[in-house]
Amino acid sequence: MYKMSLMPLFTAEAIQEMVQLLGEKIARNYKFDTIVGVLTGSFVFVSDLCRHFPNKDIKVSFIRASSYGDSTESSGQLKVSLLDELDLKGKKVLLIDDILDTGRTLQKLVDLLKEKGADEVRSCVLLEKRARREVDYKADFVGFSIEDGFVVGYGLDCAGEYRTMPDIWTLESEN
Repeated sequence: MYKMSLMPLFTAEAIQEMVQLLGEKIARNYKFDTIVGVLTGSFVFVSDLCRHFPNKDIKVSFIRASSYGDSTESSGQLKVSLLDELDLKGKKVLLIDDILDTGRTLQKLVDLLKEKGADEVRSCVLLEKRARREVDYKADFVGFSIEDGFVVGYGLDCAGEYRTMPDIWTLESEN
């Protein structure tokens, strides 16, 4: 059904270099007390990124957001869970997701975190696809910009597969 590209889009080494640079940039430019990671795709990125923050008192929580299911195309219907368990009253939040695509998911999640009482929410993504943007939303911190294409590895998946690969690959249809 799908095959991986012949070469990784980003090697594990390139990813770790970018994560370190991104962590240093965030630490210089934003003083926050809470990280909210978006499951499941960002779990590896959140883990690696938070090691680069000098403040070790940061609370790390996760919410689940999905619009893809087992497809490579968004259904347009965002499902959010675990949000009710968060106490964000008066918090400065760094929202971390794996990829910024259409912008709809991150825009909605920022709004939901503010509704939960966060004083401020800034966003960080490992990857962004500007070509697919449907709403006027820009992440505050971005690792890599990529062309349109479905990517897997380093936490990103297709139907639950490929998450544990250390590199990021493009997934192509065999048709």
